Amino acid sequence: MKKFSLLLVLCLVVGAFYVNNLQAQEAEDPGLIFLMEEFVAPADLAQFWEVQQEAIDLFNELDLNMTVWAYQTSENSFYWAMPIKNFAGIDELYASMMNVSQKMKENGFDGDAKFRDLSNISQSVVMWNKELSFHPDGDGQDEEGKGFHEWSFIYLKSGHEKEAAEAAKKYIEFYKSIGTDYSWDIYQVVFGEHTPCWILEVQDVSEAALRETEDAMMKEYRDDFRKLWQNMVQHVRTIETKKGWFLPGWSMQAE
Repeated sequence: MKKFSLLLVLCLVVGAFYVNNLQAQEAEDPGLIFLMEEFVAPADLAQFWEVQQEAIDLFNELDLNMTVWAYQTSENSFYWAMPIKNFAGIDELYASMMNVSQKMKENGFDGDAKFRDLSNISQSVVMWNKELSFHPDGDGQDEEGKGFHEWSFIYLKSGHEKEAAEAAKKYIEFYKSIGTDYSWDIYQVVFGEHTPCWILEVQDVSEAALRETEDAMMKEYRDDFRKLWQNMVQHVRTIETKKGWFLPGWSMQAE
């Protein structure tokens, strides 16, 4: 199945789950997120931007009523994050996909042709961990005005999830004790490669602002952070970090 068909599948996830469960999700934890990372060669970035903008414009024109959060990373890739309620009914999405694809083609957009050779895709499902996330101001996940994001992919040692969670809670206790407004979210990869894996997300208005905040805390609490890390690192296999920016023009919110 070609690239744009996969994108439609992901969008249909939102149409099938998010609209029907909007009120429930507002009252409960956000639950699962279908995450697609789309890799684009540097030489193809300009064409990808043009074609993707054309697709977004048509999505908006057709009013497909979906929720998609879009991000660009510093590594020539794009994240498409879509909230879902559960895994049930995904088979039905493949049947519905053809109808949406046909509607796009009837409006002059052949995704298979336009996106040909432009990107490669990896897919995963992640779950927001409210217990291990920290928001002293009560907000959670994407914060308004904070367009810079940094994701640390923490690959845990097999079987160390419980111990790593206890170590993460010590971070929360420490941050509460110093009264900081620094916040973060942790997502657990529940379907994807190289599990167990946590994704630690921090955000700010800019990378410079985030580094300034972190440097100031490190200067004041260096010894405390060293002890916290020594407690955590014994459960970690490796860490990879990516930087990115929220794309409001490519993001959508279901009514």
